[in-house]
Amino acid sequence: MPKQHFSKMLKNEIHALQSDLFRGFSPDEIDDILSRTCSCQRKYTKNVDIFSPGESICHTGLILSGNIDVQFSGFSGKEELVVREKPGELIGQAFSLTKTENSFIHFRSVGNTEILFMNFDLLFSKPVVDPTLGKLSVNLMRILAATNIQLNKKICLLTQKSLRDKLLLFFEEGATMGPEGKTCRLSLSREELAAYISAERSSVCRELGRMQDDGCIRLVGKKVILATG
Repeated sequence: MPKQHFSKMLKNEIHALQSDLFRGFSPDEIDDILSRTCSCQRKYTKNVDIFSPGESICHTGLILSGNIDVQFSGFSGKEELVVREKPGELIGQAFSLTKTENSFIHFRSVGNTEILFMNFDLLFSKPVVDPTLGKLSVNLMRILAATNIQLNKKICLLTQKSLRDKLLLFFEEGATMGPEGKTCRLSLSREELAAYISAERSSVCRELGRMQDDGCIRLVGKKVILATG
């Protein structure tokens, strides 16, 4: 069977994403990995489950465009936002690499989204001495380690005793220094923020108002400016 080659546009698009998965790869090396993992692209509209609870995940997805919400589905049926994944990031990698059944997570499109799916089993089921495969293994290990750190931060946030402490920790984690001081630019709506920190939307809105009145923060549109000192 002749080797499948992917379009130059796709290789360049992936290369331009600067995804951690292909860090240090040339377009030709990307083409080699794509052809060996039986890759395929799919497009999704808003609020579509890419992977659902109870579904076996055999492929790792690389987000080419759009965002994916990773949501936990509890026993009560209420869904909580775990993390929002952006272009260049992976979805489903832990399940596909470990063959663990997904029994509780929704991977859902936020808007129009395009995903590249790859079957890494085809690479790792028969280990061979391959420099390209070695680089991919190192990158995957770093991504899984970074995901573990991210989830530990989420645990720290959820174990804060008060709603104010949860919000302050969330803002601190996302803040950068700017002309107005330490600023967190929100990409989440109030409802999504409440889902992320496991709180009610009305409670979050009230607490944000109190925090602004107390001088802890200043709200300017989508920006949260943290008080200093």
